[in-house]
Amino acid sequence: MTSILLVSPLRGSDFAREDLPPSDQGFRFPRALMPPLDLATIKALTPPDIEVDIWDESIRGSIDDATDLGKDYDLLGVTAYMTHIPWAQEFARMAHRRGKPVLIGGPGVSGAPDRCRGLFDVVFIGEAEFTWPQFLQDWQQGKHRSEYRQVERPDVKRSPVPCWADFPEMAKDYLLAPVQTTRGCPFDCEFCDVIHLFGRQSRHKRVEIVLEEVANLERLGMRKVFFCDDNFIGEPKYARELVRALIPLNNSFERPLGYGTQLTLNVAKDDELLEWMADCNFGPVLIGVESPRKECLREANKPQNYNTDILADLRKIQSMGIAVRANMIVGFDHDDVDIFDEMFEFLQSSGVGNPGVSVLKAYPGTPLLARLLRDGRVIEIQDDHCTGPALAMTNIIPKQMTRVEMLRGAVELHKKLRDWDHFAERVKGMLACIERKPNRPLKGDAAPEQVKAFLKFVMTLEPKAQKVIFELFGETERRAPWMKELVGALILHQVGYVRNLPTLVSTFENRIALESSPGYEPVIIRTLPRVPPGFKNMMHRDAFPSTYRWILEGLDESSAVPEALILVWKDFLIRWGETFEKFEDYHLEHLRELCDRTIEQGNAGEFSNARINAQVDGLSAGQLRRLAGEVLVSVEQDLRGVPTNGGVAIQADAQEIVGH
Repeated sequence: MTSILLVSPLRGSDFAREDLPPSDQGFRFPRALMPPLDLATIKALTPPDIEVDIWDESIRGSIDDATDLGKDYDLLGVTAYMTHIPWAQEFARMAHRRGKPVLIGGPGVSGAPDRCRGLFDVVFIGEAEFTWPQFLQDWQQGKHRSEYRQVERPDVKRSPVPCWADFPEMAKDYLLAPVQTTRGCPFDCEFCDVIHLFGRQSRHKRVEIVLEEVANLERLGMRKVFFCDDNFIGEPKYARELVRALIPLNNSFERPLGYGTQLTLNVAKDDELLEWMADCNFGPVLIGVESPRKECLREANKPQNYNTDILADLRKIQSMGIAVRANMIVGFDHDDVDIFDEMFEFLQSSGVGNPGVSVLKAYPGTPLLARLLRDGRVIEIQDDHCTGPALAMTNIIPKQMTRVEMLRGAVELHKKLRDWDHFAERVKGMLACIERKPNRPLKGDAAPEQVKAFLKFVMTLEPKAQKVIFELFGETERRAPWMKELVGALILHQVGYVRNLPTLVSTFENRIALESSPGYEPVIIRTLPRVPPGFKNMMHRDAFPSTYRWILEGLDESSAVPEALILVWKDFLIRWGETFEKFEDYHLEHLRELCDRTIEQGNAGEFSNARINAQVDGLSAGQLRRLAGEVLVSVEQDLRGVPTNGGVAIQADAQEIVGH
């Protein structure tokens, strides 16, 4: 039997730091935030005649050359965000020293596949519902490829219920249980790579499958579920259907679960959905507020924020008893050195207990990266200077302040936000907003021993923190006693933020010291985007249908059509991307030549990658347009490793960001 070990890298979280109090001091913190949903789904996609084990480094420890893996695996695999790519590269070298082939997939790979090619034996680009089973079949037949790419976005209704067999102590080890209900987001924020990776059309699971996943996690002892969606209300009708169905399920549990998710600010416009979410025990929820400045929000293409009163919307959401975690960004073109004080005052008046603040980053595949590359405002961040919390990482040159001013302002903002008195002011503001008591059964309150353990833990904190905590619980008892558990969760998050603050400050200060040192000169990345502005629409209107028809008619195997189209359009943009303005006759002649050559290569068995599309013939006009967009995404990914006019290839060192 083939055996595979899939590894999830160490993922820093507020609940997995060595400097948090041990359990014998009164209150036990989970060891990590969430188990790896991606690998549990991959395991569920694996046929029973192949053995898959999962190793989460956050729980089982880091793997090195001396680590005993417990058995002699045939394959080692890793998943990675962009921040994990340097670690993953070293993991691949370690696997090869052990004589084992190594696989890699994940958002970091899909965002920058050129950083993984050649070092890993198999690279997975895109979503894996089709490509993972295809690889396993190829592997068992001794003919696997070096790369598997999903071109068409899978219907997530075909995604299986995750297999949690490798996590018998889930409730003890993790704070949150992950469930994904949808992929994709209908919005197009300039800085966000979600639609590049997962598209603008929201794809969702069947409601009954989501309910099954939630019930499974409740049986495993989990108390909090986080819906890991790009935008939970991306398809409002589906979100309403799901939440309505979730209410009776949640009320049937001996003790109802709590729920969190990511969504957009426009949820404030749907009173009924907010009431249902409150009745279902949602909160905190993550919302990408980004900035108090309308100019920044217009720049970022966030009409859902700049066309509304943000503070009023935040208060509306919290009036239902749903706490908000607002994600904020500094470094927009319309930000100057005054933004830090302005953002602090905004957040203090928002009632948001635990806001998150990051520095703007230009991600591969985003309009922001294309624009800043054209302006010469993207710098290369070397891996040895890119460790530490992702909140402190940035690869952009701001417009109205220096990078050092931006970094200094950000670190001071973090210090002010994590002050206990400032935290108390925000939580009291939230409590003052509450107007509605949720309609849900209050049963199964925290056991006396849990309360006693929590109080014992509080007494280990600094006196200022103790004073604030008891004040907040007193305020909660007076205003909204049903929210004591949620306020307790906000307090624990604050403890985590405060204890991680020295690491965050150190990361900022190290970067500031480097960029302030005599002789420091940033390496500016000058690669120009190869996909001209407006190219996608011109491509679909004037040329893509013809290339699709030529390829489909010429190839012996229709399953190779997506790969052939990627090769054709990649070669076309390498040749014409820098000078292209519109399609001329000579462009179409060149495309025909590229199609003929690619058809010949494909029929000769020279394609090296398996790129699978669920349907390649009989496409409607809408399906054809969608395929054109998906092909162009793949082309953009491939082009990142190809220098232009002697320039430096784009380096994908940006950090992952939470919230949209």
